[in-house]
Amino acid sequence: MKTIKIKDYYGIYQEIPVSDELYEEWRALQNETQRIHRKEVYHRDWTPMDDLEEMPQHFTLNELEDALIWDEQVVELYAAISQLTPIQQRRIRMLMDNMSIREIARREGCHMNAALKSVNGALKKLRGLLQDH
Repeated sequence: MKTIKIKDYYGIYQEIPVSDELYEEWRALQNETQRIHRKEVYHRDWTPMDDLEEMPQHFTLNELEDALIWDEQVVELYAAISQLTPIQQRRIRMLMDNMSIREIARREGCHMNAALKSVNGALKKLRGLLQDH
């Protein structure tokens, strides 16, 4: 037999003895409620309503301009990748192929920390090279 504390309408906690089975069900319900609350808070949009009213209601889409900008960015990215060391180039390409650091390390035959350090160094160098443009 276990006891649960429940707050009544007036804010006073009441201790109620319940069976172990009911206690486990109540505990599972509490955990699920907290999980849903955390999820809602995490995915909440914190933009004030006043800012939403000032935002433009529609955006003009220029597919040709977007495609040209995308092509320029891809060219800049590959030019920056070509300035990396051959090992970093190979590992960045593997990362671009959606391989995990663990898979990259396994394929390269090195420790996972070495692959992670190499990829992080390459990404840092790429950020620096791409910020110049």
